[in-house]
Amino acid sequence: MPDHRRALMAILAATMAIPGGCRSSRTPESAAIDSTQPSARPDSTSSSGADSGTTRADSVVLRTDKTQYHAGERMTLTLENRSASSYAFNPCTRSLEREEGGTWTAVPEPDRMCTMEAWILDPHGTRTGTTELPSPLAPGRYRVVVRMTVESPQGAPAPAVNAVSEPITVT
Repeated sequence: MPDHRRALMAILAATMAIPGGCRSSRTPESAAIDSTQPSARPDSTSSSGADSGTTRADSVVLRTDKTQYHAGERMTLTLENRSASSYAFNPCTRSLEREEGGTWTAVPEPDRMCTMEAWILDPHGTRTGTTELPSPLAPGRYRVVVRMTVESPQGAPAPAVNAVSEPITVT
């Protein structure tokens, strides 16, 4: 696909995938696959090298640069694509979730602003981007969620995937 068409597709995918700007992607009507749901995780013995055209929930791994942060601190996110698909995403529009009583709840960030841009994560590629934790932010256990859409040919509806980090601690 020519570079200009690919860029246009990525922009369209990103704007469709993140209609609420910086609002959490966790809504009842969300069709995104969440890599933290046990039912969404494939069997660990399954072949990760084969790409059958379906999106695996663990096809993108999200890592943070540290395990402990302070409110307002900058963090570096690393997304590693383990599939043969390309993804569009924006590290700024990430969601932050707090663990409360064994469940994860989205942290509202009503004043957060992001530029709507699409970053492309190539097949088997790695990208890093920065984001900032809100301030104030209560101490506790959190995780970062980045909503991504699979680049699909000819503008076909693209499935969404939520790349979810391991928990981090905010002190």
